[in-house]
Amino acid sequence: MKIKPLVLALVSICSCQSYAQSVAHLNFEQSLENIKVNYGDVTSITRTNISPISGEYSLQVNAQSHFEIERAFELNQTFVQSTPFKVSFDVQLPALAHAQFAQDILFYTSFTIEFSDGSEMQVYGSDAHVIPPQAQSIHSFDAKTTLPKDKKIKQVSVQWSMHLLEEMPVILDNISAILGENQGETSTVITHFPIQGDFESATQAQLNQHFSGAPSLIHHPTTSGQNAVQINADDNGRFKLKFEKNNLFIVHSTPEYLATYITVHNPGNESLAVNFSGRADYTKAFSGAANTIANYNTLELAANETKRVPLVLDFSDDYDTLAISSVYFEIESNDLIVIDDIDMYSASTKVDGAMHQVLNDYESGQIDFTTRYPDDVSIAINQDAPLYGNKSLTLSLSPWRQASYSHFIPWGQAVFASQIHTQLDLNATQAEYGKPIQVCTDIYYHGGERTSFCEERILGNGSFQINELYQLDQSKALYRLLVRVRSFSSSPAEVNIDNFSLKYWRHFQ
Repeated sequence: MKIKPLVLALVSICSCQSYAQSVAHLNFEQSLENIKVNYGDVTSITRTNISPISGEYSLQVNAQSHFEIERAFELNQTFVQSTPFKVSFDVQLPALAHAQFAQDILFYTSFTIEFSDGSEMQVYGSDAHVIPPQAQSIHSFDAKTTLPKDKKIKQVSVQWSMHLLEEMPVILDNISAILGENQGETSTVITHFPIQGDFESATQAQLNQHFSGAPSLIHHPTTSGQNAVQINADDNGRFKLKFEKNNLFIVHSTPEYLATYITVHNPGNESLAVNFSGRADYTKAFSGAANTIANYNTLELAANETKRVPLVLDFSDDYDTLAISSVYFEIESNDLIVIDDIDMYSASTKVDGAMHQVLNDYESGQIDFTTRYPDDVSIAINQDAPLYGNKSLTLSLSPWRQASYSHFIPWGQAVFASQIHTQLDLNATQAEYGKPIQVCTDIYYHGGERTSFCEERILGNGSFQINELYQLDQSKALYRLLVRVRSFSSSPAEVNIDNFSLKYWRHFQ
């Protein structure tokens, strides 16, 4: 959980509407907040006042091995554009450091989007949250997804799951769900699609080349044209179709997604059950190959009914995605079905063209942070307990001291920017509960003005993430960009940082 001082929070609300509308905040002070157990070896789920993460109570799940819990957030809204949805939470495993099998635990978050027509879409991220076996550590995470437009969404359910190697308690607190405002969205039909979405220019040979299954091109007048694709039974009697496109090179920045809108028609006299799924393979800036998947669970089509189905492949919790190499979707029904059209979009909550000032995972050993207090601050590459990969950057900070990354705009250049994005993973191996560790992004303009966006951690040892987009005054020329990591108290702190990225979007006057 990233906690901001009140003044900075008000500045952020006024200047950056990336995540503006609170859906719910769960602190477990009065109840279990409608958290339910989906499955697993859970022996109990209760509120605890024994060393809560914050306040008087936290949620405690006692489990023996693999389990999943869930919370639904009611929306009952139709969005006119694709909209970010973020959930933040704090988690602690107080017994992990002393367990028989003391090792990193992976904590997974997924989303189920339920539409008003009863259909559902399950969205999984490619990576898990890492909880190291560090004594008395509290870890704060954000998970994000994208809600599709033009279809009423009843609720979004969030699932949390992990696999424990032995019985132990899992503590959660400060669960917040927030709706974003999708500013600067750019949605474009993917030009790599080999056939026009309405199939008017398609031939049977093209269908056989690009689809696997038993498709046939038929005359089927619809609002989009005269042709459609019929899914017939294959040799195994399955009504299944798959479209896959490889060797794509779609470059984008987080948070982004691919959205496939499919219009399906049931030509029969009885209702049909239709299942959809999708997957994209891509490259992440710091960790290489990854994938994201989505499942659209059992859409019911009445006799002679037509529905338009959104299927989202989401990268919004994967930081910087360098390139999408392949994408596919599958459709399966229990009888003959017709596809009227298929539209594929790439979309973004940010405009393209960001300028990277730094992009460092520290695997090369390059140190980009400096300090004005060399006697009070130590900066070194850490290979003994890296946050990710084989190396991280360790900052040992005396009270009220800081290390920083600084970038000056070249002399004589008038550079204007509309927004800036800061990304940083931080693990505090030495910190005192209630004493802030602060990460600030400072923007200096010509003329001496400064704007600061600060995130704080007050939960002692543990980890949190910075992955924030800040809006800038695009009428003022930039002078300097500064990112500071600081012990903002009378206590020292030691932190490992990784996955550091700073970039901005130019605005031309």
